[in-house]
Amino acid sequence: MIVFRDRFSDMSVGGIPFDYTAVGEYHCLDLSALPGGWVETTNHTSWGRLGNWQVVEDDGRRVMQQCRLREHGRPMLAAGDSRWRDLTSRAELRLLSPKTEAGVMLRYADNRTHYSLRLSGDGRVRLVRRRHEEKAVLAEAAWRPDFDGYHTVELSAGDSTLSASLDGAKLLECDDDTLSEGRIGILASGPARFARVEVSLDTTEQQRVEQGNARAAAELEAARAGYPSPVLWRAIDTPEFGTGRHIRFGDLDGDGRLEIVLAQYTEMLDGGNFPFLSCLTAINLDGETLWQWGEPSREHGIIPADLAFQVHDLDGDGRPEVVCCRNFEICVLEGMTGQLKYAAPTPQPGPMATWLPEDDLFHIPGDAICFADLRGTGRRADVLVKDRYSNVTAYDDALNRLWRFHGNTGHFPAVADIDGDGRDEVMIGYSLVDEDGTLLWRIDVEDHQDAIAIARIDPDCEEPRIALACGEGGTVVCDVHGKILWRDRTGHVQRLTAAPVCKEAPGLQIVTKTFWGNPDIICVYDHSGKLLATREIAGSGAVLSPVNWTGEDTELLLASGSLTLGGLLDGRLRPVVLFPDDGHPTLCAEALNLVGDARDEIVLWDLDRLWIYTQEGAAPERDRVYRPRRQPHYNMSDYRAEISIPAWETVSQ
Repeated sequence: MIVFRDRFSDMSVGGIPFDYTAVGEYHCLDLSALPGGWVETTNHTSWGRLGNWQVVEDDGRRVMQQCRLREHGRPMLAAGDSRWRDLTSRAELRLLSPKTEAGVMLRYADNRTHYSLRLSGDGRVRLVRRRHEEKAVLAEAAWRPDFDGYHTVELSAGDSTLSASLDGAKLLECDDDTLSEGRIGILASGPARFARVEVSLDTTEQQRVEQGNARAAAELEAARAGYPSPVLWRAIDTPEFGTGRHIRFGDLDGDGRLEIVLAQYTEMLDGGNFPFLSCLTAINLDGETLWQWGEPSREHGIIPADLAFQVHDLDGDGRPEVVCCRNFEICVLEGMTGQLKYAAPTPQPGPMATWLPEDDLFHIPGDAICFADLRGTGRRADVLVKDRYSNVTAYDDALNRLWRFHGNTGHFPAVADIDGDGRDEVMIGYSLVDEDGTLLWRIDVEDHQDAIAIARIDPDCEEPRIALACGEGGTVVCDVHGKILWRDRTGHVQRLTAAPVCKEAPGLQIVTKTFWGNPDIICVYDHSGKLLATREIAGSGAVLSPVNWTGEDTELLLASGSLTLGGLLDGRLRPVVLFPDDGHPTLCAEALNLVGDARDEIVLWDLDRLWIYTQEGAAPERDRVYRPRRQPHYNMSDYRAEISIPAWETVSQ
């Protein structure tokens, strides 16, 4: 019985929507709304601004064409039901280049976990199993390459048996039950055309899938009933001064409520590595503009990099400042008015530690700012200013230089008083640095760090652990002495959260999400590295902020504001809270406590609007209130890990 058939006749001729830039790291670019339920599930830094997939006409019919030779990465489209197990996936396939390898996939769990039948221009037919780092050729045979016509490729799975056919003749068969179920897909490393894709199930398998889906839907509906619905609390317009991920929160006017600072940028040298601030706008939660520094422009709202600005009481007088890098200066502004208090030049470039040249400007624009207590003052009054990948310079609160660190810095430092001496150590990339800039240790991991969490993850160990999202190096958790305790490679790990999201698992869970190459794979681990859940959510952006939505000590995860890809996820990565279909913005999302009852609100925004959602109904009355300890607002970054430490407060009577 054919349960899926697509001849691509419902698609318009032309390229399908795509984005292979770093914008998708932290912005929700919902490109999944294609006829047939198709979604492109891979990307690569080398692909640039040329799309892979397009619908073209061929002999009076529409076909799906992969039109690029891709040396790195494997373009894929996936569709279908994640519960399919025993089925046949077939397609009419025409290779257009002797350098192409193309075919069909089944039991597709994510873009790194699936079976595939691949027809290649070098005269080989291969049956391949991919499971993250493991790539196994299960069987192969020869064929006579033909680039002038279509061939029917067919891959079948039944229990533990896989079989493959070409033009009706069986070529390959093997036994393998490593992968249990999943969607189907097509893949092509170079120019190729797919004229038809079909999926067949027998009646027994179709009934099993339908019954399983019905049970899962009922379970999900029951789970959703236990959570309050989001209701709109504020809708604020941000004309001209709107931004992407670059907003900060702080009590600028001392009224006990948080205000919002939105940043825009100007490009320098290239399209993303050297932006600097062009405009800052401060607003309150009623949407009133408090001040503006610089000239706003809607064209300067989205940048796929960090911006060096924070809101922090740097001088300890109880009133926060806005500290930023602008026009090659470190600037300290009065938080209430935006008036410049004092400034100092940004550092000159130091030695390069990575592939990116950073010495083309006399002063660095400033990539990120982080605060630490390096001098033992009892407050984080010292300023860390970093360039893109190679150097971090430390200053005191008067902007006197203290020291400089050189090495693979990664994206955003993490600070903590690990040794208990009253001064912060700084985790910079893969290096732990003492308060005076002395290197304590460095772990040997490839690529660079995208996020760091220093927290007591293991409930049986008093010492904190250091969890790192290491890009191509995967997920790494080490102790405070630099010993790697566990590691998992699931692709380019971009985002990391440490929070209590699984009630049955002790301690904090580590949640990660991938981006480059094989994006959008979310993994949930316990403190020891055991995988608890995994799911691919294509195109939703890497947010994963912990959310105290109910006032209970098992938190949710913010995926995005998308109606189809977003909502709040539980520890099984199910969307248990959905946003209303009310036209809200979906580009960016963040979770934090704004209304004041200890539960979190959700902020959704784009370049034009900022909407804030809270819970329907009042918080439950009880003797204790759950108020988890989070990362401070003053050390905010696209690249920081999110941490939520369970904590309860007794309600005074």
